[in-house]
Amino acid sequence: MSTTPTRPAFDPDELQTLASIFDTPFDQLPSTHRVQAFGVDYAHIHTQRGGDLYMTRYGWPHARQLMPINWYADQYFCRHGQRLPDSTGHVYYVSTKPIEHHRSVEIVVKFSRVGQEVPLEIATTFPDDVKPEEIATARFNSPMEEFSMMMELRQRSRQPGRVPLLTQKPLAIYVPPQEFELWRTGRTHSRFRSHQRRLKEDQQENGAAIQLDIRRDYMMIFQWIKGINAVQAMKSGQIKSVDFHALLPRAIEELRAAGFRVLDNKPTHLILRQHHRKPGMVQRHGHLTYGLVDFELLQHTEAHHQEFKHAQRERYWSIQSKAPEQIPAEMPPGLTRVKVLGVDYVFGKAPNGGLIWAVGKDPALFDFFLTDRWRRTPRVKLALTHEVYRTRTRDNIHVVYRQSRVGERPHMDPFYEAGKRIREYGYNSPFEEVAIAESLRKAGLTCIHPRAIYRTGHESVKAGYLLDNRRYRFFNDLHTPAPENAPILSPNHDYYVIWGHWRGVDPQGPEVRAGRLGFIDLRKAMDDGLITRADHDRTYENIQNRLLAAGFLDTSRGDDEYLLTLDHKRQIQRDAQGDFKITLSADALTVYDYGLIDEAGYRAMIQRAEDKIRHAGCEPLNLSGNHLLLSLNPDGVLRTNEIGKPLMCLCNFELIRMDTCRLDHESFTT
Repeated sequence: MSTTPTRPAFDPDELQTLASIFDTPFDQLPSTHRVQAFGVDYAHIHTQRGGDLYMTRYGWPHARQLMPINWYADQYFCRHGQRLPDSTGHVYYVSTKPIEHHRSVEIVVKFSRVGQEVPLEIATTFPDDVKPEEIATARFNSPMEEFSMMMELRQRSRQPGRVPLLTQKPLAIYVPPQEFELWRTGRTHSRFRSHQRRLKEDQQENGAAIQLDIRRDYMMIFQWIKGINAVQAMKSGQIKSVDFHALLPRAIEELRAAGFRVLDNKPTHLILRQHHRKPGMVQRHGHLTYGLVDFELLQHTEAHHQEFKHAQRERYWSIQSKAPEQIPAEMPPGLTRVKVLGVDYVFGKAPNGGLIWAVGKDPALFDFFLTDRWRRTPRVKLALTHEVYRTRTRDNIHVVYRQSRVGERPHMDPFYEAGKRIREYGYNSPFEEVAIAESLRKAGLTCIHPRAIYRTGHESVKAGYLLDNRRYRFFNDLHTPAPENAPILSPNHDYYVIWGHWRGVDPQGPEVRAGRLGFIDLRKAMDDGLITRADHDRTYENIQNRLLAAGFLDTSRGDDEYLLTLDHKRQIQRDAQGDFKITLSADALTVYDYGLIDEAGYRAMIQRAEDKIRHAGCEPLNLSGNHLLLSLNPDGVLRTNEIGKPLMCLCNFELIRMDTCRLDHESFTT
């Protein structure tokens, strides 16, 4: 890559112009100077000449020194710094220019090789389980991915029971304004495109604040770690050969314990520090202390993915099952407890500018519903006409998210009584849907659990002929807490309601809460070691065969859709034939279509559900069989309650009228 800019990246007086921004604490920066990528917050300075500087919270205290005029302009990092001899890319060590009242900062400047071919050869003696196909498909991290994983590595290695890993601190990413011919960058479109796509997906609701340009350089700035690398230390006789050969395997194991690996990890990436007052290298607990550098091939291990999902899932359900007195009274900065239509929420602003209302009082639930946790995971579309998706979040939580149709004029025929009533009422707002679900649950109905409401950060205005303004007028005077102080219901944004995914058993039902009954899906049972891979495969095939024999033609379900029943000792229960006791779910209309119930039984279910809803003080305006989820076994036999009635779970609330739920100011508090 070229290292020669055609003109200075900054005007000298620009530092003075930005002085007030530099004195602002990182967490108080205005939104115009804040962006996020892959979970890392950056202070964004857009230069007068078209360059972009993204500083992490580690770099922000040194913002003035990191301005490119103090290390980049006129090839300062080349002329006054030194190229590091053991690096394979363009890597330089330099001290920033001295500024009045501010000390120079020792930094490492590295040109990102994102999108270039990886010249990776690993010796057969390399002490790690790297498969040949993983070497063949290796790719350099993009700058934002590299910083994100470094931040995560630093955080995870400092958890109890792990060895804290010392790394370079990621300070900033600088993108000069110059563009280069593609042949000069060393990149190819095919390699670069996957990085562009990943970043675009991450930025999809943030107005693409950060983008990757194949024709521009990306320069990563790290804190300098003083010392010499392990190879230099051995050649100079400062460490013994036996200590040298033990160091890299130890570093690999400590990385693996934190859930990471570096595909080209080598002794030159391990920096040792010399004692100031005596000969030899710094040690801790009898072992050499080292710092890690070079993370362009840093990856998560597969074990990390599994461990992370398991830990997050356990944490999530632990939070959901907390007693009220266990919920902390203190709230983290940026989060506020609010009540809307009688329902408690934890409210806050997402990094992408969206707003989130997490159902409940525990602030620990909020992060589980940030958009990067559920909107970019593999999903299954559940409706043909509008957005309803089932997904398993990055935290291994099964949810269904549905775009609210609030503000949309119901497309119903006005000449039929049912259609006329629906048009007169309109679609419920997300807050009404949640309030109705919670009210019906308190009245004894089984309903899917509302988990959160999300309002997009970007604007999306409906066409005038589709617009129904009534709900917006009802909520007009209700606002979010400061500093947003925005209407809780805005016609200029889309809303999504996130629901728990009901798979035939209520995860927060009384028997489950009391510990008398439990469940686990087939995939997780294998992952957790409760069953073997052979048990899993045999059971999955058995379920498919039984469903087909029962006339249930939908056998496309994944193994996480089938639940194993656990007793109070967490032992898997078996049925009369000795097979694992399996539960699955399907809506009543699907069950009817496959002939598992007759018309009389189907109509009886709808009527029974309507009666229960009316008895609870609500009126169903358009109750359908696909709004009722049933519980059954692989033979198509419906599971029933204590009086022999089929178990049903209500899963749609957008057209249920609740007269007892008044839209007044008393039902909203902060």
